[in-house]
Amino acid sequence: MIDSDSGPWWLDVATCRSLVGAGWSEDAIDWRVSTGRWQRPVRGVVTRTSGELTQDQRRVVGLLYGGDGAMLSHGSAGALFSLCPEPAQVQVTTAHGPHVRSNDLVSVHQSLRPTEPWLIEDMLVTPPARTAIDLALDLTDLDAVHAVLGRSVQRRLATPEQLSHELAMAPKRGSMLPRVALEQVTAGAHAASEARFLRLVRRGGLPEPELNAPVVTADGVKFVDALWRQLGKGAEIDGRPYHFEPRAWAADLVRQNALACCGITLLRILASRLWTDERAVLAELTAFLLG
Repeated sequence: MIDSDSGPWWLDVATCRSLVGAGWSEDAIDWRVSTGRWQRPVRGVVTRTSGELTQDQRRVVGLLYGGDGAMLSHGSAGALFSLCPEPAQVQVTTAHGPHVRSNDLVSVHQSLRPTEPWLIEDMLVTPPARTAIDLALDLTDLDAVHAVLGRSVQRRLATPEQLSHELAMAPKRGSMLPRVALEQVTAGAHAASEARFLRLVRRGGLPEPELNAPVVTADGVKFVDALWRQLGKGAEIDGRPYHFEPRAWAADLVRQNALACCGITLLRILASRLWTDERAVLAELTAFLLG
């Protein structure tokens, strides 16, 4: 008889069968579960633990429940890549086949899309570009979609080309917002506020700017959030947490002076006003560019 308390902390169906084959009875396993020495968090998986499972243990249980080839995906993969908060359920993706039902612990997605999973801490995970697109397809707010896709590019987890490839293979349902957001990310708007600003420019029929545009100054290369180079004008989208911190504000003034010496005048726009005072921002921007 083998020692049931040796080996991995989890037992899947095959491991339980090997215990039974080595002399253990199913009743003995059930007794350990019923007394709380072990747990059965989902059908087909037993853990040799008591108490609440850690997040990593929950992930492993989710993968075991999903079966061979299951990958952490959607929010669970997104949390590993810091693209979103950790979801309440472990989310896994499996190939199409026998239907595995979702439950309170595990949300199961099935997909025919080919992918090469990443291996993170011995767990299969959908790669960042696939993960970002999966997250985006489930969102209904354009700013939220843009934030996810833009974050994946900003952190060099995925390129716009990789995101475009994943989106082309994804289901058409729910793909409209990701397509719009990806167009803006490709154009260079890597923050939700910059994306909203670009949509405002287009809606107002104003000339389209270069986004995150480099300018060579006597103090080195400076980047402008939105630049109309031929007009010698630019706009900065200021977020309160960064731009109003004293040292950052002082650095901004030095940067603004360097750009002014190159003949570029800046319009400063508080990012929150793009949501709360959109009409006034458009009026200011129109007067600034056309006045």
